[in-house]
Amino acid sequence: MSIKPTRLTQKQFELLNTTDDWDLCDVPPKHWGNIPGIQRRRDTFAIKGSANITDPQVLNGINSIAGLDVLTCEKNPKEGEPEGNAYHYVIQQINDPCYLYLMHGPFKSGMFVEHWFKTEQLDRYWKDKSV
Repeated sequence: MSIKPTRLTQKQFELLNTTDDWDLCDVPPKHWGNIPGIQRRRDTFAIKGSANITDPQVLNGINSIAGLDVLTCEKNPKEGEPEGNAYHYVIQQINDPCYLYLMHGPFKSGMFVEHWFKTEQLDRYWKDKSV
């Protein structure tokens, strides 16, 4: 079953796009409520994103200018299930005067961590990149 993409305005995209050249960044929590289509918002503790509008990449089979990893806490884990869930969204630029972007997802692949992740995997997002 395919999920219908969410249309984003320029303003909504700008709330997510805080980077360039595919550098990983934090999407500030104050913006999360202004972005339609993000699932499990109440369980989310971080959204990490990267983008480059001049150098699109194929992400999850879609010609994309941005990608987002939404990291959530699993409030009701099943026995043996790790404490976190990650979801990937990709953003495509389109030719529509009102909605310039489509956000596709959530996908369970394409993140820096596995869909069901353990806390130890999170250092992939917050490790010191200056070393």
